[in-house]
Amino acid sequence: MTPYDDFLDYLYECELSENTISSYRYSLKEFFSKFTEFNKTNAIQYKKWLIGCRKSKTIALRITALNKYADFIGRPQEKIKRIKIQKQLYVENVPNDEEYGRVCEYARQHNQKAYWLVRFLAGTGMRISELTKLKGICLIEGCARMHSKGKQRLILIPKNLIEDSKEFFREKAADESLFLSRYGKPLTTRAAAMQLKSIGCKAGVRKEVMHPHAFRHYFAIKMLKATGNDISLVSSYLGHSNIATTAIYTMRTKDEQVNLLNAQMSW
Repeated sequence: MTPYDDFLDYLYECELSENTISSYRYSLKEFFSKFTEFNKTNAIQYKKWLIGCRKSKTIALRITALNKYADFIGRPQEKIKRIKIQKQLYVENVPNDEEYGRVCEYARQHNQKAYWLVRFLAGTGMRISELTKLKGICLIEGCARMHSKGKQRLILIPKNLIEDSKEFFREKAADESLFLSRYGKPLTTRAAAMQLKSIGCKAGVRKEVMHPHAFRHYFAIKMLKATGNDISLVSSYLGHSNIATTAIYTMRTKDEQVNLLNAQMSW
């Protein structure tokens, strides 16, 4: 029994997403591994430690979890200040077309399941947590209906992706998970991420672009170019509640910005 078990039960009752609950759980587990008591002094010390070894977004998530916990136990005076995060001006760690083609070709020849993991992530823009919930019925209906964060999301699956994968998934029942582990259980997000990392390494692709969300980024960038920067449409495909979140994909990647700067600098 941990000091925060009741808090986690509360989060489930609030119908927060599995990813959010998992993030909060890890944050509190990490905090209580360093401190035996929850109070503002210890929270500030934890924040200082985070600043020395974690990225800004991670720090913000950890602080949010602590403050949420402080509210839950009825001690809002123990909450600490959040850090300011500079607005991101570009998307980074996205595979380029050559890398995408290379990992697809390698996976197609050596690991069919990894191949379809990549194809479905890059072909739909879905999150890895959504992909692991896909069932056979999705290929029949051409879409997947997901419920997360208190709202319903419709994910469209391109016709060519359904046709291309028909042979691989031919024995799937309508209510059966599309992606299974070696033990016949629904594939976990962690296992899927590890599989992508492994196949990327073998294909000689940069490890920083071989994570599930990188292919969601890849889909967004490709789709924006294909639709003439129709942000509203692509935002709908991605399930963004705020169109400003989608707008970042209209900006050039960090590498593109650096290359353009170097090419133009002549003074």
